[in-house]
Amino acid sequence: MTSGRVALARVIALLGIGLLVAGCSAVVTGRALPRPRWAPRSVSGQTVRQVLLGDSSLSRILNQELVIDPRFPPRFGGAETLQRDALTSSADCVGVPLMLQQSVYRGGAVKDVAFETWRHVAKSSEVTSVKEGVVSMPSAADANALFERFSQQWQKCDRAVQPLPDNVVRLNATISNVQNAAAVLAATISIVLATPRSDWEAIPAGRAIGVRDNCLIEVEVDFFNPPKRSSRQPDEINSAAVNVARNIMDRVHELS
Repeated sequence: MTSGRVALARVIALLGIGLLVAGCSAVVTGRALPRPRWAPRSVSGQTVRQVLLGDSSLSRILNQELVIDPRFPPRFGGAETLQRDALTSSADCVGVPLMLQQSVYRGGAVKDVAFETWRHVAKSSEVTSVKEGVVSMPSAADANALFERFSQQWQKCDRAVQPLPDNVVRLNATISNVQNAAAVLAATISIVLATPRSDWEAIPAGRAIGVRDNCLIEVEVDFFNPPKRSSRQPDEINSAAVNVARNIMDRVHELS
């Protein structure tokens, strides 16, 4: 190899090393430094409304047609959009059967809240309604800290009975099958009369709370009673809410 070719080979080799170094780090005074970390992802303002799933997505996930419930118009705003505290004799576990309670988010720096309620179309449907909500926090760290608090509370509430707000008929929510996996909490809720009656069967619902980036996602999926399939297991009820929550979590990541 001629001296010119040798020199050219050395230049190419050095250039290749330089490109490799530049591709993963910065070079200052001869030392390779780590590339700065990416800024945390976040969703806020009007974008929060876009996180919620539409009718086509929900219908696909739950395998039945759903439409917006006209009795409960969509809501969007700040912390004041959260549900007023439920007036119950014991509120320790109120955040498990009831969504977006102000008392549950107390102490958290809530920025934006979006909420929608959907209802079934066909009488033969298994799901009677779906509620989906998103709460944005200032940062992912704030959202994760609140999710950790929820995780501890939900675990304590497994197998608990939570009185629901006073209505014409007094109701209790029995909490069971609490699960925590891959940033999603889930629980099965059974709504029963406070005073048991032989002609009343428990109404099942699935609840889920997930965390993604700076957002907390809440979901409730209510089922008809009696269920169309008597063999339905608690895991199936939880899975319905979890599947909706995970799809919303993906939307958060796409929009952040």
